[in-house]
Amino acid sequence: MADSRRPASALRQWRISGRRAGALVATILTVAAGCSSSGQKGSAFVFLSVDNVSPPGGATSSLADRNTSTIACVTLRNNLKNPTVTLPTGLDSVFLQSYTVQLTRSDGGAVPGPFTFGTSVTVPSGGASNGVISGNTASVAVILVPAQSKNEAPLFPNPALPLGATATVTFKGHDGRGQSLQAVAGIAVVFVGSGTDVSDACAGGPIGGTTGSTTSGTTSGTTSGTTSGATSGTTSGTTGG
Repeated sequence: MADSRRPASALRQWRISGRRAGALVATILTVAAGCSSSGQKGSAFVFLSVDNVSPPGGATSSLADRNTSTIACVTLRNNLKNPTVTLPTGLDSVFLQSYTVQLTRSDGGAVPGPFTFGTSVTVPSGGASNGVISGNTASVAVILVPAQSKNEAPLFPNPALPLGATATVTFKGHDGRGQSLQAVAGIAVVFVGSGTDVSDACAGGPIGGTTGSTTSGTTSGTTSGTTSGATSGTTSGTTGG
């Protein structure tokens, strides 16, 4: 009858391999935990979340209207991490400094960008009344597709249309204590060959046709937004320390 016991050398190798596998799994779990998109990372007392995107079904970018930028409106909310422990103060207001738009085509093809715009929008901390925080949102007019990009490859001269894409918009800023924060919004974009772009700019933001200067895929420009009261909706986003 054959001996089913492992030789001593094989047993040692198995134990070593088992320890290495355990360490690898622990490493993977640690990395995965560090990639949380809960929106509450970092040392700031608040985090940003995406409250609303307009148009709600995504933006339509007309390549027949090559002199007009494609614009959407994103509403961001300023949230306390521990609303039952602390109340909002002026130091918890978030000052947005830039946003970056990264387009991704559904067919995996080439896209323009990414584009980075300077902005100056304050997402206020708001105030509390009877345990309810309000006045803690701000709307930002976001240029998804600059007009200049419509006149350059790969959107020029005649790409196959309609063309589906997703615009990932990353907002970056800091609170009154200097802590860095960010939020991410995903917006569907459909490129078509007819019609005109219908701007969905926020009140006080840029209007259709606003563009920055593009250099090596980076678009510079300035946008502004206005603050509004609390609104309801689902939230998503991340913060960074």
